[in-house]
Amino acid sequence: MGFKTALKKLKESSKFKKWISKNKEAYLAYAFIMIENSEKSEWQIGYYDKKLDKVAVFTINNNIEINPEQDVFKKPGTSVKKVNLKNVKFDLDYVLKKAQTIKEKKYPKELVTKTIAILQNIDLGQLWNITLITSSLNTINIKIDAKTGKTIKHELVSLFQFKAS
Repeated sequence: MGFKTALKKLKESSKFKKWISKNKEAYLAYAFIMIENSEKSEWQIGYYDKKLDKVAVFTINNNIEINPEQDVFKKPGTSVKKVNLKNVKFDLDYVLKKAQTIKEKKYPKELVTKTIAILQNIDLGQLWNITLITSSLNTINIKIDAKTGKTIKHELVSLFQFKAS
């Protein structure tokens, strides 16, 4: 299921309609999906409420599940930007193919075991943030503009860089 199909399913659900009627200020903040062995997990779509500074996460599969509101992972003093659907011209399949092409050209020796895709609006713009986790414990992070389809940035980072000191 593509992102726009998942979002449509969410917005048409009675659970979401009931929730949004009580949370009128909340807005679309991100969409998340994980891919492992070519199998896509369910979509997780987050709606942010600025007053509460919390995000409600909806899991979309056969049913719609609402997870308890949770704290937002962000730097203190920053705000969570709204995802503007008018600026989402490229879908998940397109960005995954583009990420695969970049991986093959720039990082051909890396074997991908898991892919994480997040549609979000951050300081670099509204983008697909693709993280490829490799068998050599590296990550390839690729940021692709959701409106233009252009690659904004890509880099290879060892997971060992993240270890606590």
